[in-house]
Order: sequence, then C-alpha cells, then structure tokens
Amino acid sequence: MGFRNFRFQIVARVLLLVATVFVFFKIGFDASLVSTQVFVGLLIAAQTVALIVFLERTTNRLVKFLNTIKYDDFTEVFTSRGEGEKFDELYKSYNEVIKKFKDIRSEKEATTHYFQTVVQHIGIGILTFKKSGEVQLMNNAAKRLLQVPRLEHVEHLRAVSSQLAEQLLTLPAGQSAVLKLPHGKERVPVSLFAVDLVLRGEDFRLVSIQNIQRELEDKEMEAWQNLIRVLTHEIMNSVTPIASLAGSVAADVQDYLEAQPGNQICLEREETEDMGMALQTIEKRSQGLVRFVNDFRSLARVPTPKKALFSVDEMFRQLQLLFQEEVAHENILFIVNCRPTNLTVLADRELLEQVLINLVRNAIHALADQPNKTLQLEAFQDSDSRTVLQVSDNGMGISEEAQEQIFLPFYTTKSTGSGIGLSLSKQIMRLHKGTLTVSSELGKGTTFTLRF
Repeated sequence: MGFRNFRFQIVARVLLLVATVFVFFKIGFDASLVSTQVFVGLLIAAQTVALIVFLERTTNRLVKFLNTIKYDDFTEVFTSRGEGEKFDELYKSYNEVIKKFKDIRSEKEATTHYFQTVVQHIGIGILTFKKSGEVQLMNNAAKRLLQVPRLEHVEHLRAVSSQLAEQLLTLPAGQSAVLKLPHGKERVPVSLFAVDLVLRGEDFRLVSIQNIQRELEDKEMEAWQNLIRVLTHEIMNSVTPIASLAGSVAADVQDYLEAQPGNQICLEREETEDMGMALQTIEKRSQGLVRFVNDFRSLARVPTPKKALFSVDEMFRQLQLLFQEEVAHENILFIVNCRPTNLTVLADRELLEQVLINLVRNAIHALADQPNKTLQLEAFQDSDSRTVLQVSDNGMGISEEAQEQIFLPFYTTKSTGSGIGLSLSKQIMRLHKGTLTVSSELGKGTTFTLRF
C-alpha cells in the first residue's frame, strides 16, 4: 500500500477487504467460477491476516515499551514510522518516560554508591544480615574488627567467636552488649548494638560493632584518678591530725626527757591529761581510718544477685510500713504509687530493698529543712516496657557539680555520711544490668531513677 499514514492505511485496508468480500458474494456459487471463488476467498484471508498483523505491530511497540520499564532496559528508542501525528506524539512520550526512568535510576545508583562509600569509610563496623543469618553488607571497619575478608553467613563467625555469633542472632533489638574478640594475641573489647528493619516485607538486622578499647581505657584512667583523689582526701583528713598530734606529743616527751635527765620523770596532772586527750584523739582518728578501709572493702564485696520475679507493689507496701514511724515523726507525706499494681520485676529482692532503703533515707535527710515535705515512691513501665522505680523528694535539690560526683565512692554532701551508700547502690544496679541515675534542680527537689 502506498499510504504512510496509519489512519489512511486502516481505512484503505478495511475498504479493500469489504470490496473483496462484496466481489466474493457477487460471484455467487457458480460451479464454473469455483477457481475464482477460491482465489477471492484466499485474498480475503490474506487481507484479514495483513490487517491483523498491521494492528498488532502497533500493539507490539506498546508491549515493548512496557517490557522496557519492567526489565529496567532503558536502551530502547522509539522512532517515528510516519504513522501520523498522534503516533509521533506517542513515541515521543515513550522516549520521554524512558529517559525519566533512566535519570531516576542513575540518580538512585549515584545515591546508593554515595551511601555505600560512606558506610565503607566510617570507623564503626556495620553488619547487615537477614533473619536467616545471610549477610547482606559488611563494611571495612567490621572486616578489620572481625578479621575476615568476606562473610556470607553469621554462623561462619563461630570460628572467630561463638559468643559473637550468638549475640548477633539473639541480641534484643535496641539493646547493646559488650564482649571481647580475639585480635592476634590480644582480646579487644567491642560494643554491639542491634536494630531490626523491615525492607520490602523482609526482616533484616543491622548491628553496629565498635571497638571501645580507648573509651574503656579513658574511663578506667578517670576512675583511677577519681579513686586516688578520694582516697588521698580521706586518708589525708585522718593522717594529718594524727601526724600533727603525734609530733606534738613526741616533742613534749622529748622536752621532759631533756629537762629531767634522771631515771624518773615528773609530770603535772594537766600535762598528763593533755597527753591523754591527744592519744585518745589519735586513737579515734585511727579507728576512723580503719572504718574507712573496711568501707572501701565492702565496695568490692557486693554479692552476686540471686534474681527472682516478685511483686513491686508488695515490696513498696513493706517499705512504707518500715518507714511509717520515721516519716510520721518528720511530718513527711509519703506517697507510694505502683502502676499497674501487678507490676513485677526480676531482681534480687534483698539487694533491691537495700538500694531503696538507702535512697528513701537520703530523701528523708534532704527534707529536713523543708516546710511542706513530700516523698514519693513510684513504679511503672517505660515506653520500652522496662520496669522503672523512682524515689523523689521536694527537698533543696543537688547542685550540678555534686550530681557529677554523687556516685563516686566516699563522696558525700552530708556531714555524717560515709559516702558509700550511693556507690553501693550503683554497683548493685550494674550487677542487675540496670541503671541508677539522678536528676535534680536546686530549690525544687531530686529524683533517683532505677531502670531494669
């Protein structure tokens, strides 16, 4: 056909087909014209097939366009075939859509490459794997820490550390764990933090692996410096007066020996009493120093918690009964609130009661000079379903400087305090894998929070 326009070709093909059918029936079924009828019939079939092929050629281009998008093959280009203005516009739109998808893919690939480069160059190890353990991504920092050039499955890490492989698979999401990994002849402490993700309906786990050797060394050095400072302060407070008094008594005795060179020395009663008082003072300060050493020993002798599940509300009621007379004598409003009332906690009850008794007693002391005294003991579950206990008072509060040092051994803001109660409480909570924190504002009050 000589027509290049799609519409003209359709019209011409249909008209020709109609004319051929008309001729077929015009001839009729005359026996002398059988060969002509067969020829015209074949011509009708050929024209019908040609029309169908012509129409399907356009449909095939649409299918090709859709397959281009389906299989991300954006190399195809649709050119005009002189089928008319509308088809030219259609093919132009096809090419524009393909170009748009191509630009989006290029941008996506560039963004992915950027983030992959960032992940590979950060100093914290990143490991991503499916719930089945199949590893999807491991950056260079993780390879260095784990000392493996490549990793296909988390279970393969059992060759490095069975504890590591177990923690990667079972560590609860949003929680961290610290363990030591073999690194040559050394063992390096690392911190793990797990996050669970859902991507395209499939569960993944992302774990960060961080070498905390430097942080631990810094904290250890800071702890030693604080301990040495506290020990030096306490020991010097006791030794300095002892040395001063001992030197004074020794000087007096030397004076008497030089003044009375004979075998007998005569001392006046007043002088003897002064020496006796000095020796008594030395004895008391020495006993204080012994108590200090014993208190220091007790910090290292906290027993291992014997955990059991028990009712928080029941424990609160017993504590309320224990302090009933004391708070009544001090005119303190003691509020106990446990919600829900069936709240339970897995802990060593005796050790936990020791912590709470210490905190409540500290709160009572903090309320000594307050006109309207309120002490509150509260228990609830936070947004992460962790059990939280709080001891609050509306006392004078604690300064920011004191809050930074309040858990240090032997640090105290009370004239009669030993300074080990809060340190022991902190250590007990640490043994429970929990935390003990303080928040306070001068003039408004203080809250100690125990989080399990």
